[in-house]
Amino acid sequence: MAEVLQTVQLAGFDPGGEPSIRVMSDGSLEVSFEFMPPSDVARAGRSGLGEYAEFDREMSDAAGVPVVWEDREFFRIEDAPPGTLERVQAFVQGYRHRTK
Repeated sequence: MAEVLQTVQLAGFDPGGEPSIRVMSDGSLEVSFEFMPPSDVARAGRSGLGEYAEFDREMSDAAGVPVVWEDREFFRIEDAPPGTLERVQAFVQGYRHRTK
């Protein structure tokens, strides 16, 4: 079982509870959210995810590696080469501020 080597707290995504990234001893990353979609976003559509329905694909594109959406608030990156943590951190922290 992999151990947590580092936990990175993120800011700017959800005023009701910010996400975090756990860096694991097996080279993976675990990205956990308090709420998905964020607590201040109206739930829309059948899935209740609205504009966040493709969040895993968008995170994968930004990170340059596959992202597995394991549970509503939990995402996993199995193999995180150098720079992946920083790319995921920038993606999540800037997501709500991006231009559409």
